[in-house]
Amino acid sequence: MYNILIEFGIPMKLLRLIEICQIESYNRVRIGKNLSYIFRNRNCLKQGDALSPSFFNFALEYAIMKVRGERMA
Repeated sequence: MYNILIEFGIPMKLLRLIEICQIESYNRVRIGKNLSYIFRNRNCLKQGDALSPSFFNFALEYAIMKVRGERMA
């Protein structure tokens, strides 16, 4: 995903901030009054994360460009 963002020209400073937010995140699940044990998020993408729709849009745009044979500007 980071390589796609680099190809779209996203500044490295912003990429580092995204990486900091995504790496080493830990989660818990609440069901009613019960909380799960803490677990590590390993795939760096979280459901409901504010960045998820943007990541999806970049990935989809990248796939469309590859299918059409277009190059990045």
